[in-house]
Amino acid sequence: MSTAATPPDSTPTDPEVTGIRTLGHANRFAVWDSEFRYDGRIRVPMGVRIKEITYSYTGNGQVDITATEVKRGRGGIDQEFEVVDLTFLDDADLITFTLRGDLNVDADPRPAYGRTYRIRVDVVLDNGDVRTASPEIEVLAGAWQQSDPEKVGRPFVRLPYDNNWGGAPNSQAGFGFVTDNGRIPGDKFIIDLVNLRQGEQGVPSNNSDHVYYQLVHEDGTPSHYTPTPQLQKAEGHKDSGTGRKVTLPPIDLRQLGDKPGYYRFLVWPQSANPDGTPSGLRWDEAKPEDAFQLGSVYYRYTAPRSIDTGLRATIKTQTLTATAGQDRWIYPPFVIRNTGRRTIGTVKAVFTAPEGMRFTEDRVAFTRWEDESREVVAPGVLSADHRTLTCPAVPLDLVPSGPGRDAWVSVYPAMEVEATAPAGRAPVGIQLGEPVFATAQDTIEIRPRS
Repeated sequence: MSTAATPPDSTPTDPEVTGIRTLGHANRFAVWDSEFRYDGRIRVPMGVRIKEITYSYTGNGQVDITATEVKRGRGGIDQEFEVVDLTFLDDADLITFTLRGDLNVDADPRPAYGRTYRIRVDVVLDNGDVRTASPEIEVLAGAWQQSDPEKVGRPFVRLPYDNNWGGAPNSQAGFGFVTDNGRIPGDKFIIDLVNLRQGEQGVPSNNSDHVYYQLVHEDGTPSHYTPTPQLQKAEGHKDSGTGRKVTLPPIDLRQLGDKPGYYRFLVWPQSANPDGTPSGLRWDEAKPEDAFQLGSVYYRYTAPRSIDTGLRATIKTQTLTATAGQDRWIYPPFVIRNTGRRTIGTVKAVFTAPEGMRFTEDRVAFTRWEDESREVVAPGVLSADHRTLTCPAVPLDLVPSGPGRDAWVSVYPAMEVEATAPAGRAPVGIQLGEPVFATAQDTIEIRPRS
């Protein structure tokens, strides 16, 4: 069977229409740096404006901090938000903003190496409506000892705040930075590399001396300044001093030929073992989900005038059979074809499993029409219960269909059927894009164990 996509134009599933579209946020930091940074966009009825923005100070789901509005481009250090752009459409307005403030999520996560919080953000509109988002942040342990579990003490980079690292007008001005001429001064992107195991003898991951970094546009394409993640030397240290920071040189996005828009500044901390080999505790620059977002730039920013991505696809699905508790994995296939007019490039894919089934790998494999024998893998992130697999960047690279052209990509996540799986029809779902432009479900007919 094939499931055709519904055009996403103004659909209620789009977060820009019903909630807040997250452009970027400070997604990962140590307990030393409990700060909130968030960039978002909303689509509102004509003439409606933001009255106030509140957010959760402790990550408990309750909004209890109110941010005050300040002038665009101010870059202050208090609980503040700026409206960066207001774009007028024929039937609505698009409001893009940046938000910053303090957090209190500094409880030691040990024995785990990190703890996850969802920080609720409420945008209160002057017509009484409230828009909500809950971006996820990972807070890492800020101490280490040899008795800790393996991942405690992974290297990290500091999230600059207040005036602790210098810079003008402060150390955190590189998040939500507004540049209308494309120039980014040399004190905006600050890298401070910490390794709690630095110099410890005979300990894995005991040396950090560099990071990788990249500027990435909202649409997923890199800046010409960083076509691939770039290596940057930095002095790893295990104390909280700020004197070993590295700042990137001035950057001129206009001179580089970069397109206007929103850019995230991403950093991947690195570490090596005593024998000099790369440590398994480093953050992999090939995985977008491993990046620390330390900053963001609004360059000649104007919100896209349409939230319709223009992408269209059909997804051919199958019905498979399986037995509860079987010892072999199952690979439900989704065959994707481009039925729109634009090439489908690298997109986000989210897979969901029903009760009694779980994903077994934090990646998805796929084959393409050009060479069915060659398998490609895209990395992903598993939810705690292994029932959601999120792959943020799957390179489909599908050209539009046409006469004599049958371009397709078959993606197939690895799954297992639990012994307690109920008998009957079990749907395995896929969503493509952000916003979603295609969805489908494979059906697994589960038989009870004999």
